[in-house]
Amino acid sequence: MGGEKHFPVIDLIYRKILLTCRIYFTYKVFLSFKNRNFKSCFYLHGNVGVGKTMILNFVYDMAKVNKMKSHFNEFMIKQQKRFKNSELVKIPSYRAFDFYSIQEGWYKESPSEFDALIVYPKGEGPFPLVMVSHSSWGPEEFYSKWMTWHKRQAKKLQKKGIATMFIDHFTARDQIGSTAGNQFTVNIWSQFLDPFIALEYLSKNPKINIKKVGIQGGSRGGMVSILASEKRLRDALISKDLYFAASMPLYPDCEDVGMFTNPQPIKETTTWMILGGADNYTRAEPCVELGEKIKGNGGDIKVEVKRLWHHDFIGNYEVEDMEYAQIFWKCPKWYTEDDGKMSKSYMDFLLEYVDRWKTEEDFYKMSKEDPLRTLKFSYDAYTNSSCMFTGAKGGGDKGRQFFNKNIKFWEENLLN
Repeated sequence: MGGEKHFPVIDLIYRKILLTCRIYFTYKVFLSFKNRNFKSCFYLHGNVGVGKTMILNFVYDMAKVNKMKSHFNEFMIKQQKRFKNSELVKIPSYRAFDFYSIQEGWYKESPSEFDALIVYPKGEGPFPLVMVSHSSWGPEEFYSKWMTWHKRQAKKLQKKGIATMFIDHFTARDQIGSTAGNQFTVNIWSQFLDPFIALEYLSKNPKINIKKVGIQGGSRGGMVSILASEKRLRDALISKDLYFAASMPLYPDCEDVGMFTNPQPIKETTTWMILGGADNYTRAEPCVELGEKIKGNGGDIKVEVKRLWHHDFIGNYEVEDMEYAQIFWKCPKWYTEDDGKMSKSYMDFLLEYVDRWKTEEDFYKMSKEDPLRTLKFSYDAYTNSSCMFTGAKGGGDKGRQFFNKNIKFWEENLLN
């Protein structure tokens, strides 16, 4: 960076310290994994910012064994304290870059996991359930003062005999906090996997009526909620007998995340998509077009555009500038074609602006071997092409205007 000062001697000492740490801790990890009957461990203690995570990341990166990282999730624990009769669970999942990596089964080579909090009503069940997928803000939005919608809805549903499942897609995938300032830290397609995997997990829970499970989310969570009704994604991941009874996507992005050009909706899923007509972050028009395609292909969907509503309209704060928000309108659109691959124009865009990839084969080789690295390289296309810009508006506290209709939607589709 232009204003930084460099001190060669200090830099040299720093690098030697890091190298020593890497060798020592990697050696300890090797010894612990060499003995299958005994797994040793070590504990690092220190204040914030002293380098604990950095050292552990060195260990993880250098250990040549089957491995997985996970975080102890304080976000969901805070949320759990707000609800009686709740259960915090950890569910095995995966990383994926796009639908093709799922279709080909590559995602199974990149194990991951996610945390979830299930809030049950009183009684034995089985209960209907609403799954909630968070936005770029991460799990913080489940309990923050500026987003009381989720907590309020969960308590209302709990009284009506409907359970809620809050999904944290980020923390166990090494993302603490929001991705709003950098959408390339957790791939949206990894997030698309989780609801179907959670649905399969719930099918083994006797307290849940698996035929009466719905899903809701805003922004990133809205994109997740749309694809929860996509037959090809469901069929590639779990049993064809499982499906979501209802879905409520709120202000999603429908043009830059690999939505299907020819959607194949699950007929049993009833979808109510609500968009902001004044949303200059994730525009309404592409979602209206997608909704028409879903309906034309036999899907049960209603799309409602609220003319003066902005992005994040269920947030209980006044409309404000989101200067950090990354906007991709001017970039080539990313859609998924019938063969499962991304649209040619988007692939051409990646090959033109990412030096590492010379051919489509180069791209898919990395996508198969390391989806997270693929995601980080794809970010170069957006920065090198200068098609991405920042700045949008969000908020407005409009959720209260349709909160009762929202509860009625779940009652009609999950209780009847």
